[in-house]
This record gives sequence, structure tokens and C-alpha cells, in this order.
Amino acid sequence: MKERSKNPATKIVAKERIRILFGQARLAFCEHPERSNRYVALARRIAMRQRVRIDHEFRRQYCHHCYAFLVPGQNMRVRVHRGNVVVTCGICNKKTRYRI
Repeated sequence: MKERSKNPATKIVAKERIRILFGQARLAFCEHPERSNRYVALARRIAMRQRVRIDHEFRRQYCHHCYAFLVPGQNMRVRVHRGNVVVTCGICNKKTRYRI
């Protein structure tokens, strides 16, 4: 596996690539859901290799159990329960809770 770069500019490039991959996942979901899952996997791999956190807006767009790209009404269910937002993945049926 390729070694992590020491140049701090690569972290900026990695964040940009992650943003682009999530945008492509959103566009590809309606025709190729498996391709959008692959884009999420690539974005996670880039983030892990360069030790960059995935932004808050993107972290809620994929399931943290099966790593599937989530689209409300298509493959996920969103409920509000006792001050929490409960997101249920339609693929693995796992629930993720976020505080309001």
C-alpha cells in the first residue's frame, strides 16, 4: 500500500476528493446505487490513509455499519424519538441515533 504523504497540501487535496466523491455518489444513486456505495468506500479509504476527518455533512450520508450511501425515502428511514433523530438503514436495518 502506498505510504502516507508528509506534505500538508495533500490533506487539502484529500478533503477536496472526498467532497467530489460524495457529490458523485449523490448523482449516481438513482441509476447505479452500487456505484454510489463504491464512491463512499473510496472516500473513506482516502480519509483513513491521509488521516483526515470526513466532514459532518458527509458523515450522515452513509451507514456506519454497512457503508452504504443513504438517501432519505429510498434506502433509509428517518424518525424523531425523544430528542433523537433515529436513522434506520434500509440495507442492513441498523439504527443510528443523533442528538437534536
